[in-house]
Amino acid sequence: MKLVLIILSVFSSIINNNRIDEINRLTKDAEKSFFKGEYEKSIDNYKILIDSFGLSNEKVYLNLAHSYLLSKDTLKAIESYNYASHTENNEVKSISLQQLGNINEKKNKLEEALSFYKKSILADNTNNDSKFNYELVKKKIQENQNQKKDNQKNQKNNKNSDKNQNQKSNKKNQEENKENKNENEQKKNENQKQKKQNDGKEESIEQKLKQINMTKKKAEMILDALNNNEFQYIQQLKRKPSKKLDKNKPDW
Repeated sequence: MKLVLIILSVFSSIINNNRIDEINRLTKDAEKSFFKGEYEKSIDNYKILIDSFGLSNEKVYLNLAHSYLLSKDTLKAIESYNYASHTENNEVKSISLQQLGNINEKKNKLEEALSFYKKSILADNTNNDSKFNYELVKKKIQENQNQKKDNQKNQKNNKNSDKNQNQKSNKKNQEENKENKNENEQKKNENQKQKKQNDGKEESIEQKLKQINMTKKKAEMILDALNNNEFQYIQQLKRKPSKKLDKNKPDW
């Protein structure tokens, strides 16, 4: 009985030693691949450690997250950083939260980034990178707020400027319309005045014709006759031959 127990104990020790050796090998291979920039190989080794050997070490998740991030798989990197942040190891927790802050900052999610940096500092107050990033993002947020206020102010000023410009334009149009109206009124008055003068002249002629007992129609007939006689006289002058002068006779 004692012999069997000894054999089982030795066999169990061999298995454990083989397991530890395989874990160490995979860990070293993952690290080598990572530093060579072979992130896909590094990811495969870390996933074997987690899935096949049940290794839930927070450092494994942290390194796996780094590999995902550098291989441009941001979603899986975020997932792994979240796993790594749920640990009692304050250094690993702080780094994971810092990386989540970096990812959000690149996406211009500044408020979220600021929150992660703050949590990272609370987890490890010696994390100077997170402190620097926190102040940097805080400054960016303030600058954005100032820029937003300036834009709103400029929009308000532009709106007021457009309003003033429109008012000036409307006033100018009103003045031009008023001038045109005055000109039209003046022309209308002049036309009416001219018409009255013409009407007055016609009335004056008619009054004179009445004084000599002659109608306007009759006066027009006389005028036409005079014009006709004058025309006939001119035509006769054109037809009348001119006398030739005799050079041998005096011209009297």
